Amino acid sequence: MTRLVVTGGGTGGHVFPALEIAREAISRGVEVRYLGSHRGQESEACREMGLPFLGFPTLPLYGLASLRGWRALLAFAKARAAVAAEFRRERPEAVISTGGYASAPVVAAARTLGIPFVVHEQNAVPGRANRILGRRAMAIATVFRAAATHFPGSNVVRTGMPIRTELRRAAKSASSAGGHEVLVVGGSQGARTLNEVAPMAASKLDPALRWLHLAGPGREEEARSPHAGYRVEGARDAAGMADALASATLVVCRSGAGTLSELAAFGRQSVLIPYPHAFQDHQTANAREFAEMGAAELLPESEANPDRLADAIAIRLALGDSNWKTALAEWDVPDAAARLLDLVWKN
Repeated sequence: MTRLVVTGGGTGGHVFPALEIAREAISRGVEVRYLGSHRGQESEACREMGLPFLGFPTLPLYGLASLRGWRALLAFAKARAAVAAEFRRERPEAVISTGGYASAPVVAAARTLGIPFVVHEQNAVPGRANRILGRRAMAIATVFRAAATHFPGSNVVRTGMPIRTELRRAAKSASSAGGHEVLVVGGSQGARTLNEVAPMAASKLDPALRWLHLAGPGREEEARSPHAGYRVEGARDAAGMADALASATLVVCRSGAGTLSELAAFGRQSVLIPYPHAFQDHQTANAREFAEMGAAELLPESEANPDRLADAIAIRLALGDSNWKTALAEWDVPDAAARLLDLVWKN
């Protein structure tokens, strides 16, 4: 039987796409194993899915100018040795990495042993692990068009982002016109800036406008509802998030790769407030691609006061939908997981 290792982790943004790749591979009769970190979400996610998992201790990659950096390097070396031993026993035919620090020792071991690997770069600006280890990849799969410029001389193929099955299924059946609600969401953990600014922006707009604000687990008190039409909740699972996106006519959010891929799948316009401390400000680069194709307003966090946010929302709500909806549909890649697997077995 064909054997595949998927890796990627530390955060859900790396784990969930890897799980979708695993699901697609299993549907093709491929034997799949997930290798990742004990620190991230991957072990629990694999347990829930019934996917074989091998974990090892890893740390985020830091520069060597600090003790923290040397500890991370030592953890990386130990993990790479453990993975290499596992690969010699099992000898997978290929590795697909969705990035994150947990993927680095897996990809490094594959490169050392000559096992073909594909790197999936999710953001417009590559992360450390993919930038360093992707040079010897059989292919680099991208989500954002701008990412290709960071891998000169490599085999770069835009595959899009494998988003969660529940969301993809819901997107297919959702109305293309959307609902009549502004959705505010700061990611799985919430975002203080959005929690503080969005309710004040809502108070400056038509009180008949309906809102759903997902403030983050246990953070509902940060987002004080200005009127009866402004609902505040903590967080939702995938099915609940699908309902929220289906009901939205506009989304106010950060600009992580997974979030923007979900917006494209549902065909929802947005006001994007990038997280300014992301590695190399990649969220701003992500948001810029959506803004340039007319699907979003980009509002830097340093400028995200209630007046500016209210103005940006009003501008988007007044727009027709022909051009930006077409742009989102062209950007979206519904069969992203299949395309990633095809890079391995059609090359």
